[in-house]
Amino acid sequence: MHALPPLTALRAFFVACHAGSYTAAAQELCITHGAVSRHIQVVEKWFGVNLFTKEGQRRVPTPYALTLARELGSAFDTLSDIALRYGNGGRNNVFNVSVPTTMSLKWLLPRLDDFYARFPAANLQISTANTEQLHIVGHYDLLIRRELSATQYSAIPFLGDTHCLMASPALLSRLTIKKPEDVLNCLRIETLTRPGHWNLWLAAAGLGKAPVSGFRRYDHFHVSLHAMLEGMGVGLGPVSTLSAEISRGNLVPLFPEITVAPCQYFALTPVGVQKTLLHQAFEDWLVEQGQSGDEKAYQS
Repeated sequence: MHALPPLTALRAFFVACHAGSYTAAAQELCITHGAVSRHIQVVEKWFGVNLFTKEGQRRVPTPYALTLARELGSAFDTLSDIALRYGNGGRNNVFNVSVPTTMSLKWLLPRLDDFYARFPAANLQISTANTEQLHIVGHYDLLIRRELSATQYSAIPFLGDTHCLMASPALLSRLTIKKPEDVLNCLRIETLTRPGHWNLWLAAAGLGKAPVSGFRRYDHFHVSLHAMLEGMGVGLGPVSTLSAEISRGNLVPLFPEITVAPCQYFALTPVGVQKTLLHQAFEDWLVEQGQSGDEKAYQS
């Protein structure tokens, strides 16, 4: 194992960087100004650079120190998470799950009360991930993803989905959409991270390519979904993922027989993660919820 600077000294350095001075760090750590100074000297000697400069009566972190502190922040977060999960002999029952944002907000969260009712001692820690973050494994016990990687994970499929055209009741009260051609007279909501979905739908509806005008484009689907719910336009959405919104009547599937972009959600466990009883229970619950969710999707 490589030699490391003393953890206490690193912590004092990290706090001093965030607090902006030795004095503020001493107050936060409940130690003396001199003790903070000695800790910083240890860290400076170990890294071989000056980490603070003098401005008036204060010592302030250098740009190098601030960059180092950002890196240490991630390391401290990881250590904190490990301590929480494995503290008390590993009986804290913390289970870290990473879920795409829309999947978390619109499918998982509305169902979690059922899981907690069955496992009241469970301590789920849900982290959302947008499109740019989906490749990050981090220190999660389980990841919910649409992509399957056989080399990095063990995978359990639990929810099939497909996209159809949707609109809010507010929009449908203003516009008449009786046949697919009517869609061309509406504002159409498009998501930049789901390119080509509109062309697929128009082709499936026998309408050819989409005209250039008439689109409102957003970077992520959860933003597009908000625009759809607000009645700003029609959009393509995943039926199973949005089954709760459909069941509540907040979204109405249009021409539900025309579907595009089928996908499959997987519960992915990174290689090396030991599955606990809670882990296995959560996987089983996801499969159960996935099997029951499709029947509700078109009830509106």
